Amino acid sequence: MKEFFKAIQGDKFFHPFPFNDETITKILGAKKDIYRFIKDGNKVIGMWMLRGWDEGFNIPSFGMIAHPDYRGMGLGTFMLRAAINECKKMGCKKIRLTVDPENKVAIYMYKREGFKFNNGVGFKNL
Repeated sequence: MKEFFKAIQGDKFFHPFPFNDETITKILGAKKDIYRFIKDGNKVIGMWMLRGWDEGFNIPSFGMIAHPDYRGMGLGTFMLRAAINECKKMGCKKIRLTVDPENKVAIYMYKREGFKFNNGVGFKNL
């Protein structure tokens, strides 16, 4: 996990928390929030999360990032669909996300998957 965090450190579009040991401890100790890591062998190549429940929110916030060496291969769509399926299994009625307006690739993918946007915040009814 540390190598993955090192590889994504300083990413222009993904910076929900500092990528350090404290974050790893928080992720491992999550009560309701969900963090999933995608691996290729022993190498972590992607991460997606649904968070906000541990802080008392009813609608989970989705976030994801792929390792720079694995971008453009459909991993983002795979992670997004996995998160949506997880939300549906849990009975969620809606999912939200925030995306940088310059991240055109992500915005295209999210819209293709049914997200509606207002000022950089996207919502999808489930």
